[in-house]
Parts: sequence; structure tokens; C-alpha cells
Amino acid sequence: MSTLEMQSGHVRAVVENALLHVTLDRADKRNALTGAMYQDLTRSAEHAGENDDIRALLIDAEGDMFCAGNDIADFAGASAETREAGSAGPALTFIKALMALDKPIVIAVQGQATGIGTTMLLHADLVVAAESARFFTAFVDLALVPEAGSSLILPALIGRQNAARLLLAGDVLTAEEALRMGLIAYCVPDAELAERAGALAEKLCAKSPTSVRYTKQLIRHGLGSDDVHGQMDREAELFGERLFSDEVKAIMEKFLSKRRA
Repeated sequence: MSTLEMQSGHVRAVVENALLHVTLDRADKRNALTGAMYQDLTRSAEHAGENDDIRALLIDAEGDMFCAGNDIADFAGASAETREAGSAGPALTFIKALMALDKPIVIAVQGQATGIGTTMLLHADLVVAAESARFFTAFVDLALVPEAGSSLILPALIGRQNAARLLLAGDVLTAEEALRMGLIAYCVPDAELAERAGALAEKLCAKSPTSVRYTKQLIRHGLGSDDVHGQMDREAELFGERLFSDEVKAIMEKFLSKRRA
């Protein structure tokens, strides 16, 4: 496996038992993301995709706040050239790297998740949030507009009115509201966040990587589609491929051996 080296000094990454665990480590600045941090996060997602030994990606953060969004100083210091190249900026490059990763992504959230701290969650497979978590996009309050595909994904995920609460009204959603809407998968006590998120990521690492990859692809392909017949055909094709694989045959033989015993 190639070595994963972080450059920003504010992102840590460690591989253990097939899990790539990435931690935002800028708690004194509420884990606001800089260009260098985005590059480290992109590097991490790409590293996970390039290495078969890695089966899942877990992203969490130090301190009381998950992420305060983009570092305002980076925004304020942007040049005209940076603005013209905004579609290929470091934040969007990171989001696209998450989208391209065909391995499960778990994100653990505590305290405030602001701006891209919320919108990056739309590209995770499972989000575990502490009861203290709060979700806020802030774009309209900065006279900006949504990013990371949130204007498309949020209405489809949590409904138009709830999306408007985040993107237009600028409401702050509690963890309980986010769970009810479907923005997050689990809401847990703050003291249990690290343990629960880690256990979930390790659980995913233990599953068949091919089955997990295909399932993630199917879920992604089906988002926003009403082509039920086409999706059924895609499922059937992959189901048949897996059914006759050596991996599935071994699992079934083990199960049948237990029944015969």
C-alpha cells in the first residue's frame, strides 16, 4: 500500500484493519477548512479508492465542533483567477473525490456542521451524529448560493420545504430533526459518538467489498430516477453475477454445513 502523507498539518489519516480513518484537526479554528485541508481530504478519498486493502473511509473531527465550513479568510483572499476557476476549486474537487469513491463513507458529526460541513454529508453513505449536532448552511447569510450539489440533493433527500429551511431561511436543524428528515442515519449520545461511528465503519469493512461496491453503485444510480424496471434489470444482472461467484458459494456452503451439522 502506498504511503498517505498529509500536508496541511490539520488533517490526520491512519489506516487500521482496512479502515482509513481521517480526522479534521483544527479545533482551535472550529475545524474550518482551508485549501490545503481540502487537498488532504481529496488525497485521502483518492487513496482509499486506489488501495484494495482499504474497505471503508471514516471522517470525524477533533473538538466540540465538526466543521465551521470553509475558512472565511480563504474566501476573502480569493483572486479573480480563483473565482473564474471556482468550478474546479479545492472544495469541489474534494466533493467529487467523495462522489467517485466506490467504498462506504461514514462521517461522524458533533456540535455545529456549517456550510460544507453539512453539504459534504450528502455524499456520505452513513452519517452518525451526536445529540449535540446542529446543521446550518449559512450560504444566504453570506449572500452566496448552495454548493456541492445541495440544491439538487437536499430537496430529493429531505423534501423541498425542509431543504428551503436550510438553504433559504438559514434555519439551524437539530440532530433530532435531521434524523427525522433523513439527513443523518443515526443520532447517538455525545459520549458514544466515536465508538459508534468506529464500530459502524469496522462493520462495513467486514462485509464483502464487491457486494458493498455494487450496492453503493445501485443506490447512487437509483437516486432521483423513476425507472423501476431499469433498476430491477441492473439489480438482477449484478445479483446473478454475485450468485455464481466463488465468494457467495463459499458463504452458502458454510451456512448449509451448519444446518447439516
